[in-house]
Amino acid sequence: MQQGIDSRAMFAVLVTRLPRLLILAVAGAVLGSGLNLVVMLSKAKDICYVAETEYYIEFAEGRYEMRDYYNAFTWNEYVLGSDLVLGRAMAFLDGGYDRNQVKEMLSAEMLSDVRYLTIYVRGREPARVEEVRNAVQKAMEELGAAMDEFDRIYQIDDLGIVQEEISYFGWRPAFLGAAIAVCTGVFVILFCFCMGSVFYTKGDISVRLGILACGMTFREGRGRKRDGIIEQRQARMLAENLEMLTERYPRILLMDACGGQQAAAFLEDIRSREPAGGSCFQLYSTDVAADAAADAAAVVAVIPFGKPYREKITDEIDHVRMHGGKVVAAVLAQADRNWMRIYYAGI
Repeated sequence: MQQGIDSRAMFAVLVTRLPRLLILAVAGAVLGSGLNLVVMLSKAKDICYVAETEYYIEFAEGRYEMRDYYNAFTWNEYVLGSDLVLGRAMAFLDGGYDRNQVKEMLSAEMLSDVRYLTIYVRGREPARVEEVRNAVQKAMEELGAAMDEFDRIYQIDDLGIVQEEISYFGWRPAFLGAAIAVCTGVFVILFCFCMGSVFYTKGDISVRLGILACGMTFREGRGRKRDGIIEQRQARMLAENLEMLTERYPRILLMDACGGQQAAAFLEDIRSREPAGGSCFQLYSTDVAADAAADAAAVVAVIPFGKPYREKITDEIDHVRMHGGKVVAAVLAQADRNWMRIYYAGI
């Protein structure tokens, strides 16, 4: 872990995980749209009516600097709820209205030109929405006449009272859900990569386990007719290194950390390639540990590609050593061909 992060390996991991990230994005978009649909259906139970009124603000001559103050935030947070607007509007309404409820009904919107102001009045009863709209209109006209920074404020358009449209499906919830899902997936991928429990290269084995990797095997690709340069070179390196081990040691025991499955598959692969040369290879077990120590047999660890394995194989290697075994090398098994092509820059 003190060797730093292999950025090329990280890049290869991300590229090969793109299909999974795409599936996550689709799932996140569906989930986001579904949650938005649930929220909108709950809101649809409470029918809301909206009155939209547009005003034009004429600033007094010499007071144009006030345009920087009267923006959308100011109108929503301070002006609409003040006594100058809300207080005067309450004076035009009868006693059946609560000031806080009327304040919740009001909102403002302003585009880049601060002279054009749109005020919305929302409520469940159209009659009350209309009354509040008319009262706010009178209050706005009084505000324009009373404040020194304005010449006047007057209504330029009234879009009437309509039922508020509810968007059951929208791209924003879908996009947000997809973005959250993808970011979560990328974080998990990078977190697992940085943990260093997964072996992707022979260098990972050397750094994290302190033993050399004599080669690697590749999982079968779909529709492949022949191996590429990487596969051929790695096959030659593995054959040469295994031949060297057989010359040094009378027996070679294969071990793994998953009950012997990876070791058995690798042993079958060796015997299918070199039937005569596979006789000195044997699966490791505690039953043969004493004999292995007696005749100076070597142990080779079979490590699967792309699986969290460091902690398990470390424990197994220590177990082998406790029984007198000598772990001399390792094999990276079932490597992903596409991953290796990306890692070795498409060779």
